[in-house]
Amino acid sequence: MYDLKCGQKDCRFNHGYCCCAKDIAVSAGTDCTTYEKSGGNYGTEAAAEFSKPDNSVDTCVSCNAPCLFNHATRCIANGITVSTADDGNAECLTFIKK
Repeated sequence: MYDLKCGQKDCRFNHGYCCCAKDIAVSAGTDCTTYEKSGGNYGTEAAAEFSKPDNSVDTCVSCNAPCLFNHATRCIANGITVSTADDGNAECLTFIKK
């Protein structure tokens, strides 16, 4: 999946609001379990906001959520958006309950 937007600014895979991980996993509770907090360098965090988006990474999305786009534990959506949930976790916002 090339269209994977990430609003989790402090994730080490977030580059210009694009996820650059090769694979991500979405839990049954719709959390992105691949999320890894980047090092404590706040300059790097701010730099990600201004860096050019990298849409060249083809990310495989495995999904365990009861979602319309979940087909045999693989996300078949054209793209997804991950952002910060109220509890601070990275959450898939594209989730549509089956």
